[in-house]
Amino acid sequence: MNRHFFRQLVDEADPAALVEHSTINHHVDGMDYLCLHRSPKLTAKLYFIDPARMTKKPGDFLVTPHSHRYAFETVVLAGGIDHVRFNAPAGSGWERFEYRPETRALDRQGTRDLCPNVDYHASSYPNHNHYWVGANEVHTLLVPKRAVLLGLVQFSDTRETSDLFIRTKDEGRLEYPISRRPTEAEAAEFICRAKYAIHNQELK
Repeated sequence: MNRHFFRQLVDEADPAALVEHSTINHHVDGMDYLCLHRSPKLTAKLYFIDPARMTKKPGDFLVTPHSHRYAFETVVLAGGIDHVRFNAPAGSGWERFEYRPETRALDRQGTRDLCPNVDYHASSYPNHNHYWVGANEVHTLLVPKRAVLLGLVQFSDTRETSDLFIRTKDEGRLEYPISRRPTEAEAAEFICRAKYAIHNQELK
């Protein structure tokens, strides 16, 4: 998977067809995604991350550490991002929940500590521009200094729930942004921005 894969999907994209499964302010204000293809076995998305629209500061966790119900691979198409994986030994610093995104249901599973290990700085350059995350791995991203475009391919679900970690001091509270589907005009604008970013390795 590389930028040519996403360039082809973007070139073929129909804004009207992308609206249903795309989201503005996904998980956090300032992170949007455009779903280029969706099927039970394979889904391809573009993630637009804009720190200028966030209340969080560069270097903060973009979202709370979590796992997924599926494995996925991400390629950095423009800008750079820091990806962090975690070990979860016994401890009490974080509350672990099983999470169902369809209902936003959180089922508390006890406490853990999290030990972060910075993987690498994944940039738009050839040597370190992609990362793979298995369904059981706990990870997050760090808020970047500049806007970033990520391409993501996710595979079919292998778990019914994912794991989500909230700091014990936050008492299980999880804040959600006001999310919505983009309009067809907004989807068309996302496509234009993606074409420019993939060609120039810079997101505007």
